[in-house]
Amino acid sequence: MNAFSPIRVCEVELSGRLPVIEGSQTARVLARWYCEPLALVDVPLMAGVASPGELAAALWPVIGPLLAQRFAAAGEPAPAAVPVTGLPLAAPAPYLRRLAEVIVAAPAASVIVCTRDRAERLASCLEAVMAQDYPDFEVIVVDNAPRTDEVADLLDGRSWPVPVRRVVERRPGLAWARNAGLRAATGRIVAYLDDDERPDWHWLAELARGFTLAPDVAGVSGIVLPAVLDTPAQCLFERFGGHSKGRGFDAEIFDAASHARQHPLYPLPSFGVGASMAFDRERLLRAGGFDVALGAGTPARAGEDTAAISDLMLSGATFVYWPGAIMWHEHRREIPEMERQLFGYGSGLTAFYLRTLLRDPRRLSDLARLVPQALHDLRGTGSVRTATMGADYPAGLRRAMRRGMLAGPGLYLRSRHIQGRLS
Repeated sequence: MNAFSPIRVCEVELSGRLPVIEGSQTARVLARWYCEPLALVDVPLMAGVASPGELAAALWPVIGPLLAQRFAAAGEPAPAAVPVTGLPLAAPAPYLRRLAEVIVAAPAASVIVCTRDRAERLASCLEAVMAQDYPDFEVIVVDNAPRTDEVADLLDGRSWPVPVRRVVERRPGLAWARNAGLRAATGRIVAYLDDDERPDWHWLAELARGFTLAPDVAGVSGIVLPAVLDTPAQCLFERFGGHSKGRGFDAEIFDAASHARQHPLYPLPSFGVGASMAFDRERLLRAGGFDVALGAGTPARAGEDTAAISDLMLSGATFVYWPGAIMWHEHRREIPEMERQLFGYGSGLTAFYLRTLLRDPRRLSDLARLVPQALHDLRGTGSVRTATMGADYPAGLRRAMRRGMLAGPGLYLRSRHIQGRLS
């Protein structure tokens, strides 16, 4: 087995001069043009470095066709390569013009960060949230079943540039915390992120843009990328598909017409994840918010985000995936942590399905029609689930998710009993 080598994660803005990239053997580069994310490209680092020319040559086969489309849309001739001095447009970029229009008309928003005794991580997250280019937003920190005063001390000990409120939810569980933030929010849009994340400067504005892409949009999700790939576990999680498995840099609109292509009860590729999602506050409240028997902090361990998105789509609402809303997430660093995470993904998925049937037994026919696709995705070599994993993917990690799937229904019933006593 080859010795492990960390992967340098970075982003490059192609409208300006290209940088020198340093690292170990490989850099995973987010290529952007006038802020728009185009692609993730693995760039080899010879002797630990890629010059601007080497970077341009590595990026071009992937981004060349994408840039050609965008230059044509801007009414300018397409480039034949990426010069090291960058690719500026003569006129303002259409992508940035539209973003500016969104920001001018942006509705009031509430950014909700749920945390539990992780003040150090929360501080880093809040610094990035405070830097959002957005005209009217508040931040609600939900302190979930705190065992210390460290979150309160952090919030009280600093002066924040936007309104920040701390809400205490004594009942442990991420869904309880998400619902507490939802009830406390005053914005028309409620946007959720985790305390181990760093949102891009335009994250909130890009989520707001997602609401303008179709009629009757009830929610928007964005792309979640790795902040670092420093350990084998972090790299294996990305090979598993990361948080946006199969959902890349193409926008998707999930409305009633899209159900034939991807049913709301089949979240693969993912419609979105709790690490980066936003909702119309009133629509989410009417849908009942998040199921407190699902998600982190419960026996079911996950699935509350999938259930909330599915509930909205099954009610006839539209959900949008907009990759312009970029979130950087720090994955779990150790293999045992990742095993527990994948077990939770499996248990959360089948818990979600049992919940679906308990709420509406008529959905059994929908689920039955999805079984052949599910079997293909679990066992096939060319499915979205397995395409990036490879034959050498650790068997223990594969088994962890399958064990979770088998355990999920029982864990959900146990969770319902526990949460019922807390209500």
